[in-house]
Amino acid sequence: MNADMQGGRRLGLALPASPAFSFAELSALAREAETLGYDALWVPEVAGPDVFTTLATYAAATSRVGLATGVIPIQTRTPPVLAMSFASLHALSGGRAIAGLGVSSTIIVEQWHGATYPPPLAATLDCVAIMREIFTAGKCAYEGKAYHAKGFRLGFPMPAPPPKIFLAGLNPGMLRLAGAIADGVLLNYTPPQHIGAHIAEVRRGAEEAGRKPQDVITGCYVRCCVTADEASGVAAFQRELGSYAFVPAYVQMFGRFGFGEEFAAFQRLWREGRRDEAPSAFSAATVRAIAAIGPAERARTFIEEFRKAGLDYPILFPVGPGRTAREHTPGTMRALRP
Repeated sequence: MNADMQGGRRLGLALPASPAFSFAELSALAREAETLGYDALWVPEVAGPDVFTTLATYAAATSRVGLATGVIPIQTRTPPVLAMSFASLHALSGGRAIAGLGVSSTIIVEQWHGATYPPPLAATLDCVAIMREIFTAGKCAYEGKAYHAKGFRLGFPMPAPPPKIFLAGLNPGMLRLAGAIADGVLLNYTPPQHIGAHIAEVRRGAEEAGRKPQDVITGCYVRCCVTADEASGVAAFQRELGSYAFVPAYVQMFGRFGFGEEFAAFQRLWREGRRDEAPSAFSAATVRAIAAIGPAERARTFIEEFRKAGLDYPILFPVGPGRTAREHTPGTMRALRP
């Protein structure tokens, strides 16, 4: 994979593990995505198969495409374990690993995993510093506010250059930190008209750290579903938005976008026990602002809006009803090939 994701017509692809597909079928999709010209395959980790097993499967099926976590929580593994896992994937794939990191939420970290949730900015700063030290020196002696590592040694060589590090950014503080310390930032659920404001925060962080803003890649998941059944696609996406309605960082971000009243309405309906009704709190206009559902041309235009807004690197994220994932994931991937 060409390490420069900025400019040009590069397009990433989110290809998470899904119960709709076996690992053999996912490997075939990864191989096809590489043939279609996608720049990298991005895999988030929440539940289900772990991200490194999934990406190792993709590594075995491909030879050129980048292999990215998009994203993995920094608190559910120690920073040296994260560095070790990315270094292993980098070595296995011949230098194709990309480390996408995020701070997740207290629900996932504390309730699901029983781990501690340190202050996000301090934890991210320390985690990236530890990982970079291990990537470059093969060992680490670091003492930070949230994490420390002393005496760790990687114990095996990995290809140069080391994996790029992307930070998931939703709100201004993390966006500025990404500009200061990361190779790239990964935005999510951001309408094209708000991309510029997010990029400005990233550039501000880079400039304050004495870096060139253009050296920080700006990427964003662009959710699309190429389908003739728009109603089902919209309904599925409304349910997807509902899964973020109680995550504070997302609620704050969506509030800045002007969707705060709809998220408050979802929360109220959910707490009243009207859970089947709650997703309808999200209007069709809100869905259209965040995703392109319908004809392929609408999705292509949507992706171009992100580029025109200044985004370096769109990442196609196929969405749609779970029952039709076997149709919509490959169909959207093929229809919107780079």
